[in-house]
Amino acid sequence: MPFSAILLGGKPATGTVPGHSIRARVNRNVDWRTDLCLNDDQPVSLACVEIFGQSILERTVAACMNAGMRSVSVIAVSAGISFHETKSVRIAIPKRSEDRWSIVREMLQRDLQQGIDTALIAELGAYAEIDLPSALRFHRAKGQPITPIHDAQGSLSFWIVDVARALSAPDSALPPEDDRIINPPVPFVITGYVNRLEHPRDFRRLVVDAFLGRCSIRPSGREIKPGVWVDAGARVHKTARLVAPCYIGSNTRVRPAAVVTRCSNLERNCNVGEGSLISDASLLPHTLVGRGLDVAAALVDRVDFVALDRNVTVRIQDPTLISDIPPRKQYVPAYVPQYGDAEHRGAEPDFAHLDYLARAKGRLLEVFKGEV
Repeated sequence: MPFSAILLGGKPATGTVPGHSIRARVNRNVDWRTDLCLNDDQPVSLACVEIFGQSILERTVAACMNAGMRSVSVIAVSAGISFHETKSVRIAIPKRSEDRWSIVREMLQRDLQQGIDTALIAELGAYAEIDLPSALRFHRAKGQPITPIHDAQGSLSFWIVDVARALSAPDSALPPEDDRIINPPVPFVITGYVNRLEHPRDFRRLVVDAFLGRCSIRPSGREIKPGVWVDAGARVHKTARLVAPCYIGSNTRVRPAAVVTRCSNLERNCNVGEGSLISDASLLPHTLVGRGLDVAAALVDRVDFVALDRNVTVRIQDPTLISDIPPRKQYVPAYVPQYGDAEHRGAEPDFAHLDYLARAKGRLLEVFKGEV
């Protein structure tokens, strides 16, 4: 039976994201959202943020293709997509967030015209390892128009739908929320690994779980020694120390006497200054950390520093502490080997001008002195 997937790249931000929309403002005891801002205009779900060189969105696309799906459609903001459209992978970028589900309906209608009668619809927020063949067999056995996929805590915003019935049945409106259906369908309950990615701490927990083999995510690149992975194009100074487990992303630079340790991951095109310590932390793509700094228990997204142990986020405007490394090209595709006819082209930023920016004095924690 032909099967397809429609993936929505995470719910867009519906309000102010602490520390991202208000510059240099420290927020205490805030209600976190799952969104990070890759720029001021386009909030991006944590499901679109890279971990070990690939986002949850990319990994879900690969899992769908490996499960034998005829096609995969991706609906997300442009900043959250880092791969090419192919014959099997379609990409749609909505102008407005409220247009997403109308695009889903259009894609279901297209699937129906192409003879596809069953589709997986996933509003990506959580990372979930689902046995898709088993879920499909369960859906067919129950004979229901929509089968929601749950874990022990409830809905994961994943649904398997009969395309024709989903488009015609009045009780199968999109999005197919369980509380809107008169006779709720029987959910398929998964028992595999789930991380709901509701807080930046969950992202760090996913990184640690991946390092420790608790989920199926594995670092890309070459394992230069047990527990230490270095991706293509990365440059690590001979006096720098990489203490397992850790990951150094493509085209990332680790300068002299720097130390990376305790399940830290430095994603692509990062730069760690001389003598800095990165411990139990994640540096998202294009992030620069200056000289002689301690970054611990944190998630750093370019100029935004999230102190996970303090539940505080702050935007830092001093480029000698942390700053944004602009990519040479606005669009840099990431190669997903499971379905790829996309060409791998890693960005190669010019690091020469970064020497000036990396002359930081003191320690990053001084930013919080008197504030927490």
